[in-house]
Amino acid sequence: MIQTHKDPLFSLVIPTRNRAELVGYCLACIAQQDFYSFQVILSDNGSHDGLCDKQFAAYSGDPRFKYVRPPREMNMSEHWEFAVSQATGDYVAILSEKFMLRPDALAVLSKLIDKYRPELLTWQFERFEVQGNDVSKGHYHPLMKPVVPSFYDPAAELKRRFSFETPSFYRPLRHKNSYGKMYSGCVKRSVLSKVKSHFGQVFPAYNPDFTSMVGILNECQSAMDVGQSLMMVVFAEGISNGDATKVSLNTVEVFLKTYNESVGYYANQGLFKGCWVGHNNCIAIDYLRMKQNARYGPLVHTQLNSVNLLSWMISDFYDVSDFGSFDKELLECHLLGYKDQLSLKQQERIDANLKMKYTAGPCSYEIFHAGLTKMDDMPERLSAADMANMHWVEFNAPPRKNVLSSGENILDAVNYFYLYSVASCALLKLS
Repeated sequence: MIQTHKDPLFSLVIPTRNRAELVGYCLACIAQQDFYSFQVILSDNGSHDGLCDKQFAAYSGDPRFKYVRPPREMNMSEHWEFAVSQATGDYVAILSEKFMLRPDALAVLSKLIDKYRPELLTWQFERFEVQGNDVSKGHYHPLMKPVVPSFYDPAAELKRRFSFETPSFYRPLRHKNSYGKMYSGCVKRSVLSKVKSHFGQVFPAYNPDFTSMVGILNECQSAMDVGQSLMMVVFAEGISNGDATKVSLNTVEVFLKTYNESVGYYANQGLFKGCWVGHNNCIAIDYLRMKQNARYGPLVHTQLNSVNLLSWMISDFYDVSDFGSFDKELLECHLLGYKDQLSLKQQERIDANLKMKYTAGPCSYEIFHAGLTKMDDMPERLSAADMANMHWVEFNAPPRKNVLSSGENILDAVNYFYLYSVASCALLKLS
């Protein structure tokens, strides 16, 4: 029997647009949760395909599921503010349509909340790599080792982000990449209210999925790393707007138009005027805006390291493959001109940063690099329980080949991931 609660423990907010097929899988994974105190807010920001509401129709009879549309088409930050305003749960999470929760995800979170009462929880994720044009078919192999849950210091994490000692997305620190985020985590709604009161908004432009962590970390006193992957993320060519803006400047220009801004205006918002290419610069703009509005908390005393930031802006520039109508040589000359103005020691720091990035190794939390003996061959039809036993009893790691059989889809992958996680936690004696 479905239990309903006036004030659910969790609000799962899904801002979406024109991704109906993924919405269907995402909702199916939520519906099979073995914990019932939650609500779903599916917020459709002007989808043009007419299919999103049809995917929702299967859940319209469940009072925990709610379908909403904003009064007009909104940019990303506005839409997220609108969608989260509908939430009534004690803890709020933002889910992409690409996020597939494992069936016990909310139960795992609930147990940690009952025991530790953290204000913020963050978790790891697995990867489902789409092969070909069918988004439901893909490659999966267990990625992250489950570990003991642990607390981390919100103020220290805020300082780490502003230091830019590493790129914003850095494989050796994969286990920390989601710290502070409600996009791979959940935060108490009371904390979001404090953020809103302090900064006027929860989700700054231009990177609400990433830089909303600034306000959250500033207002939080306790943050917990769950220590496990609680969801699977679908990776496929062409479904990530963020990935597209990394490589195409024309795509960035289109994105800025949703904020009614020109490239010329945007180019002068950061520390390095006229240099606007790349995610790290975009993230830094949000950081600086939040800091300028901070009246109290650790953010007031947190400083952004401009030399380190310039390192990753240079790196981002060389990741672009489509400059479109923009002059690559002029942009490059302008960017490197800032480097030339630095002291020799600072220039050496930039060179060392770039070398560090390009020689970066894997994360020690990745199963394949967690000290296991690497095997040459992948056994056929290896069950999830057998895979866990091979990892944590035999201490062997088979090659990262697909564990799914031909014809299996996203939901089959999520089930394998779930069974593997449960078996692994039992073998590793993680409660």
